[in-house]
Amino acid sequence: MRDNRLCSLLGIEYPIIQAPMNWITGADLAAAVSNAGGLGTLGPNAGARTLTKDVNETGERLRQQIRKVKTLTRKPFAVNFPMGAGDAEGEGGAFCQRCVELALEEGISAAITSVGPPNVYTKVFKDAGVKVLHAVSTASQARKAEQAGVDAVICEGYEGGGYKALTELSTMTLIPMTADAVKIVVVAAGGIADARGMAAALALGADGVCVGPRFMATHECDAHP
Repeated sequence: MRDNRLCSLLGIEYPIIQAPMNWITGADLAAAVSNAGGLGTLGPNAGARTLTKDVNETGERLRQQIRKVKTLTRKPFAVNFPMGAGDAEGEGGAFCQRCVELALEEGISAAITSVGPPNVYTKVFKDAGVKVLHAVSTASQARKAEQAGVDAVICEGYEGGGYKALTELSTMTLIPMTADAVKIVVVAAGGIADARGMAAALALGADGVCVGPRFMATHECDAHP
């Protein structure tokens, strides 16, 4: 879409981001979305079939997925980094740190950071030329993310799958609140599954949408049939 801020930021054709859905959003789906003109995204455990508590193994699994995407598309794609995700002992930071390190080694172009403050990895990514999109659930969080230097915020409404925030703001309420609070690119997420939802999000001030469960209906998704 000509003159769309999200498309211009990421170098994509349509302002649609495929949401990271942990295990089920692997290389095949991410590449397919990117090839179709959107932004495909690898989940933190993309392509995995078994659990592991090994930090390095987690990182190497992600490395292989990144490399696989690059064999399937030359278009931009993103990798999700949930800062608070990890094992039961709360050592998620180590897992995320290793994934960040290897993703930078592999030369990714966009990162989606979530489940943590925006100032943890933003500078590291920006210094490497990586576009940073940070997930937020309130307008206040969006302002903090903007101050931290992120390129865009993904405002996640209560309808979103895997919703983690304590607030219960609906997507259509959160979009205009966020759009009024910041000057950077705003992406809407939560309950958006078709063109009507996307049109509503754009009308309320979003520059694009982040869609998750709708992509579970595709052949490329790793979810069980």
